[in-house]
Amino acid sequence: MNYFGWCIRILNQALKFVHAREHVEGGFTLYSGIPDTKNTYYGLKILHMFNDEPNNREDTINWIQKLQKDKMYGIQGVFYRVNILNIFNEEITVPNSYLKQLSSKSDFANLEVAYYHTVIFHILKLDNFENVIEWIISHQNEDGGFGLGRSDILSTYYALESLNFIDPSLIKNDKQIMGFIQECLTGEGGFTFIPGIYPPYLEPTHAGMKICEILNKEPIDPDITVKFILNLQNHNGGFRRSKYMGISELEYTFKSLHVLKMCSKV
Repeated sequence: MNYFGWCIRILNQALKFVHAREHVEGGFTLYSGIPDTKNTYYGLKILHMFNDEPNNREDTINWIQKLQKDKMYGIQGVFYRVNILNIFNEEITVPNSYLKQLSSKSDFANLEVAYYHTVIFHILKLDNFENVIEWIISHQNEDGGFGLGRSDILSTYYALESLNFIDPSLIKNDKQIMGFIQECLTGEGGFTFIPGIYPPYLEPTHAGMKICEILNKEPIDPDITVKFILNLQNHNGGFRRSKYMGISELEYTFKSLHVLKMCSKV
């Protein structure tokens, strides 16, 4: 099989896995149970990345719109709902009381939560970013990375993605950041959460490659990273998070395919 055919086979197997996770009444599932917003978000992100559509498109829109009319719960759930509606270019309605609650936040549990706030504000075209900017910047460490107490690659990704949404000029110390990311790369491909540990996992690997993209840098050693990612594909076409073992999930499949796409392999 030639190189082009090899890439198409990997992608087709993955897309088959994604479509198999569609629920007959709308949304996507982890296995075959009820749909949830997290798996729906990642399922749609994969299809959108490759200009594909879910077979249950209208049912999914109706399902998520119904959920959106319910009470607003945790920020992660709101993040998924708002993004799903945005993918479909559907109207997004959020109660003013909830928006005021979001706007008043000046302290966040971690950089991932700050990222959720940033993306929601970005999608809703709100401009009250002062609090989140100040909080994020205050957590950049001397090694260039971001984190509460010490730097880790996921916190660094969430921080940079947030600042990039708001204003890319807010990102400082590119060389230090890249130096920190380089220290998280393993010799066999794949990144670790912090320097000096083992083994690599998918989440920090996706974060490392995204950081390169945000900073407009070439991917670090893309060939060995691609090799690491390809070893994560299971027989059902989906991807797992570790090279050793694990089940296929839509989140892992999205992050794997996204890395391959950033490396121009799919």
